[in-house]
Amino acid sequence: MNHSRLNPGIFFHQNLYLMKRWKIATRFDGQSDPDFNAKADEIYASMLGNENFPTPIPELTVINGLITALGEAMAAAKDRDRNAVVLKNNIRQDLTNALVQLSSSVTTTANGDKTKLISSGYDLAKPGESIPIKKPKSIILTDGRNSGELVVKIPRVKGAKSYGAQYTTDPLTAASEWRKLMTTTTK
Repeated sequence: MNHSRLNPGIFFHQNLYLMKRWKIATRFDGQSDPDFNAKADEIYASMLGNENFPTPIPELTVINGLITALGEAMAAAKDRDRNAVVLKNNIRQDLTNALVQLSSSVTTTANGDKTKLISSGYDLAKPGESIPIKKPKSIILTDGRNSGELVVKIPRVKGAKSYGAQYTTDPLTAASEWRKLMTTTTK
């Protein structure tokens, strides 16, 4: 078998950008109990019958039950009875955990689609800025330990999540088939 040849010019294109994906904001800690309960109601109402999320996890009946329980516990805790306040706080934590789990299900199903994420009733986190991905300065190509093996070393590129190489076997012809390797390491 002939040695493989890497095409270092195909690693990166000059104008690539790492785009930030839209994500759901799940910071409920700073909200008052009434505001948190209202937000939970909004999420439940938005998710109920939402065609974008046919099988949410947890099921919406769980979310609705916790919302109802929190409303009852908030009413019982108005007189500041310690046991009632502890119960309300425990239910709020359970509802928070369920909403965070639901947000993971929504995020996975929406796969970065902003319209779908907004339809869920959750607030969106700020996406941040796009980071330009720069072409690496020098790619080092050396023979590997084994016959037919090549080692590629790429300097770390800020913002890059993975690196790719394309290769084909010798001799290079118009009919050569290029194979692509992706890795998260720089070697």
